[in-house]
Amino acid sequence: MKNMTATLLAVCVSIVSLHAQTVTTITTSASKIDDDILFDAAGNLYGSNYVGAKVYKMTPDGVESVFASGFGSPNGLAFTDDGILIMADNTGNKLYKIFPDGSKEVFVDSLQGPSGMIREKNSDTLIVTSYSSTNTIWKIAPDGSVSSFLNHPEFNGPVGLCYDDSMNLYIANFSDRKIFKLTPDGQLTFFTQPPLGQYIGFLAYANGSLYATAMQAHKIYKIDLQGNYTVWLGSTIGSVDGDASVAKFNRPNGIRPSSTGDTLYVSDFGSKKVRMITNLGGATATNELMPEWKVKVSPNPMTTNTQIAFELPDAATMSIGLYDDRGILVRSILANERLMQGAHHYSFVREGLVAGVYFLNFESSGGRFLAKKVVILS
Repeated sequence: MKNMTATLLAVCVSIVSLHAQTVTTITTSASKIDDDILFDAAGNLYGSNYVGAKVYKMTPDGVESVFASGFGSPNGLAFTDDGILIMADNTGNKLYKIFPDGSKEVFVDSLQGPSGMIREKNSDTLIVTSYSSTNTIWKIAPDGSVSSFLNHPEFNGPVGLCYDDSMNLYIANFSDRKIFKLTPDGQLTFFTQPPLGQYIGFLAYANGSLYATAMQAHKIYKIDLQGNYTVWLGSTIGSVDGDASVAKFNRPNGIRPSSTGDTLYVSDFGSKKVRMITNLGGATATNELMPEWKVKVSPNPMTTNTQIAFELPDAATMSIGLYDDRGILVRSILANERLMQGAHHYSFVREGLVAGVYFLNFESSGGRFLAKKVVILS
């Protein structure tokens, strides 16, 4: 894995800005990867073809091949310590072991709709979501025994899974984009809910931020560890490579970080190709997509009222609305109002709103978008 980024950069000739994210397509029509993606210790890339029956492999020097075949709908992937690939066959209702030579055997039979998969930290035990049994997440022991791990009435086709550095586990619903947080001591809470795109494909964590694929919106969200989010990359549907100002995605789905945390890999469900995003820390091109509005909401959490402050580097037409956790607009603060460059302040009164988690969405007419999570206390 440690040499994967460097090797692919050498293979792909039209890279790289030192100051901004750059998106490059790294697979060809020789493989059809549209779902989960994963690297082994040697830097080989593996990818599922959900609308198909195969798992593909690409070596660090770019050779693509069919790794294993004969499945219903390959979905989530995970490696064991001894290098065996575990694959969730979503419509086949099974987990498979796929050995390094590409041979396979059933690992767990009769598992309803297995989808997302992650290894429990420091263990070969697997955490596996069920897409069809919508409120269930299992643990799968190394011997293949199955036990219930989590049930929640608001799980709705959970798929995406990732850990942060503090061992918090994040779980994303595919069907309504709600993301939940499970702390190491077992506290499960609603975390955030980006509003765009109808679905969240998968989740990834790198260098203090979560990244989520907004499939139908053709965008990628960046989410901080407080639950605030913004559109990070993408615009309209397409398969355009280049820096963040021009790159386009076609139903982005799977997403994985490099071991160094400076590169992300994304599978496009529409184009069935894998895209590489370099230099996650760069900011030059993404200023157009990630607005530096210096938004502050204080106090937050709030009880009766709060103050909203932000700064505009240039004059802009702005809309600001408060949305509940169902994505419904409950209070409009600004609606397509032309604001001058500089600082702006608004008072917000809680009147008529029940206690809960809300999202204050800021959007300019130029398509820039930012959301702050707001908690209203009883």
